Amino acid sequence: MNINLLASSNIGEALALGLAPDAKLWTNIAKTIIFILLGFIFTKKKWLPENTGKILTRFVMAICLPCLAFCAFMSNFTIDGAIDTVVNLILGFVLYVAFIFIGKLIFIWVKDKKRRTVLSVLFAFGSTTFFAYPLITSIYGSQAGNNFNVMNIAYRVFLYSYAYIAIASLQETSGEDGATATKTDLKSILKKVFLNPIVIATFAGLFLWLLQAIPGSATVRTDWLNPKDIPAEQIKYVAFWRFDVTLPWIYQAANTLGGLSSTIILVAIGCTLGSQNFKEAITDKYAWIWTGLKVIVAPLIVLALLFIIQAISNGAGLALNDAGVSKIISMNTVNSAVLTWMVSPATVAVGYCIAYDQEKQMASHISLIGTLGAVVGVILWVIVLTIIGATGFFAA
Repeated sequence: MNINLLASSNIGEALALGLAPDAKLWTNIAKTIIFILLGFIFTKKKWLPENTGKILTRFVMAICLPCLAFCAFMSNFTIDGAIDTVVNLILGFVLYVAFIFIGKLIFIWVKDKKRRTVLSVLFAFGSTTFFAYPLITSIYGSQAGNNFNVMNIAYRVFLYSYAYIAIASLQETSGEDGATATKTDLKSILKKVFLNPIVIATFAGLFLWLLQAIPGSATVRTDWLNPKDIPAEQIKYVAFWRFDVTLPWIYQAANTLGGLSSTIILVAIGCTLGSQNFKEAITDKYAWIWTGLKVIVAPLIVLALLFIIQAISNGAGLALNDAGVSKIISMNTVNSAVLTWMVSPATVAVGYCIAYDQEKQMASHISLIGTLGAVVGVILWVIVLTIIGATGFFAA
């Protein structure tokens, strides 16, 4: 693989195909806008109860997203998939540690310490589960969703530890009684991280997927429900825990629930936007500055890092595929990572600000303006990612 591939004559054809009016890209962009508008209009017109957004979100978080995470791993084990898993696990921790420090640096110009801390924490932690995950799986499929889930393990570790302590400890620095606010321990952090339904489903699915690497694990015929007399060499087998094959009626129910997540979440985002006070939010300069940095600068930083890693891997000849491109960074990883870092702030992090009364108005304004910015950002970045994918610089 060589950097000249970026100037390949085939790029124009690939772009024309990817950006064609009937391409999946434009279909997903249209669905995103339409579903958000439906939630927004129905809330503004008061055709839905005020708490509809919260109820929809709770249902998706507790049922739909765990089903989506688990079902995404119901596929054949591959070496490429294993490389993706390891890379995304490491990459997640590297990126979140990096963005914790980048957040501090990028807002160093803000004089007020509390405001600076809140801005940096919200910058490091986006609404990955609520916003990014359903969009990523809807647009790029289950493999990109798997990469996201593995990368998101680091997100939960730091969100329930660093982000909590950073916001809660501001009570002490502001002269209030913050003794109980910063009281946390490893047990409570681990409980919040690993007892989350989405995390449980992710680890369960990942574990079963990895078990397929064991020689001899494939013992059930893929056509066991309707066995036919066919030559032995044509019979395909899977592990008995491949529920998409061995228990298709249960898998289909779970898969349908998982498939609803993107639609419901987009409607819930519209409901949330419809219930917000725009007049106050649009006058908050910090909300606009944060949104610009988050939607444009943060994804560019991630993209630059991935380009550097891939260029080094290509040059070193690490894990090359048949096209001579390194499999270290796949296009699915690029898609999931870039969209993960351009979304609105994490609802949990905003909740910390409200619970401990630390710049809660600014945090709420950022959540609103950041969500609007992310809707526009998704459209722009999906187009950019389509162009990058067409170059063939990253593994397909």
